[in-house]
Amino acid sequence: MSYGDAWRIRRRAFWQEFNAYRTLNHRPKQLDTSRDLLRRLLKEPEEFLHHIKYTLAAGVISVVYGFDVKPENDPNITRAEKALEQLNESAISGNFLVDILPVLRYVPSWMPGAGFKSYAKKARPETLDMFNAPYDEACSRIQTGDIDPSVISRILESGNYTSDRCADRDVVRDVASAAYAGGAETSHAVLSTFIAAMLLYPDVQAKGQREIDSYIGARLPNFDDLPHMPYVHAIMLEVLRWQAVLPLSVAHRLTMDDEYNGYYLPKHSTIFVNTWAILRDEEYYPDPDSFKPGRFLKDGKVDPKHKDLIVNFGYGRRTCPGRFFAMDSLWILLTSMLAVFDIKKAKNADGQEIDPHIQYLPGYTRHIKPFRCSITPRSPEAEKLIRDSDLM
Repeated sequence: MSYGDAWRIRRRAFWQEFNAYRTLNHRPKQLDTSRDLLRRLLKEPEEFLHHIKYTLAAGVISVVYGFDVKPENDPNITRAEKALEQLNESAISGNFLVDILPVLRYVPSWMPGAGFKSYAKKARPETLDMFNAPYDEACSRIQTGDIDPSVISRILESGNYTSDRCADRDVVRDVASAAYAGGAETSHAVLSTFIAAMLLYPDVQAKGQREIDSYIGARLPNFDDLPHMPYVHAIMLEVLRWQAVLPLSVAHRLTMDDEYNGYYLPKHSTIFVNTWAILRDEEYYPDPDSFKPGRFLKDGKVDPKHKDLIVNFGYGRRTCPGRFFAMDSLWILLTSMLAVFDIKKAKNADGQEIDPHIQYLPGYTRHIKPFRCSITPRSPEAEKLIRDSDLM
């Protein structure tokens, strides 16, 4: 969306729901999401990738729209996954010839090189379905009172987002769908990488578990524990750095001619930021391919320079306004998993360990290929904590 009133109104509405202060209000539901994930992993540990993806989606829907989803095969999640698959392919600038030759937008759909039009014709209704269906359901429930307070209910109550160019309904719908698409799509990719990192670096896992045990003892983590566990915080930061979810960030378009280091960049050029290279700059991150959470610690505390690792969340006025919510979700989820589960190599039928082969799929967001591992409770006491979590 180009800069202007429509963009500013949506950005303000989003920020007012997800700034650092307001995000504190979302923590109870994020805590519920973490407990739900633990119970799912206990029941079906081999389906860990599915559980991470589904639980995160359900948690964001609860926060944004105010209603719970079905335990499995929820239509809101299903339609969103279809739309996000389309986004993951189409958002890669250069994937379609029209990105390079814009004049192709004017040619008929049957001409060679116009395949993007057929793709758009299929993708558009699925994307609009993701925008409209959960919003319409939430509005219907608001009218009957069958819903929890949510992002959209608060924005609708405030009624401050109408202008000559957009109505409240459009703003609320767009903010809600952006929160869902951004929160669920990227966070589950990060948590999948966390599982892989603990599998490949068991010494890091053990050190994180010792810190958790020494501070919280025999209970599940909560957000009050965050300042007291710097090494676990550093594990989260290293997960974000080690395998960036958006290696080239989000493509930007120049609104005027520019120059960078002697290179002339004409107006309307598409610009990428090489986030992958920034997070592997050896001047700041020595031995960048290794997973070393300690690089983010200074005098036993998280180095303030790296506290948010903001480079993962975009740049300038387009920096992700949901970053505080995302960091809270990641921290409580990975800390909870560390507290009660051991993540180890899977074994074959003969009892021999299977060396993991970690690979990533290309795309707008970088997702990990399915891999096998063993996720088991650390002790009978840990298992009891998980089973009793639905009573809390």
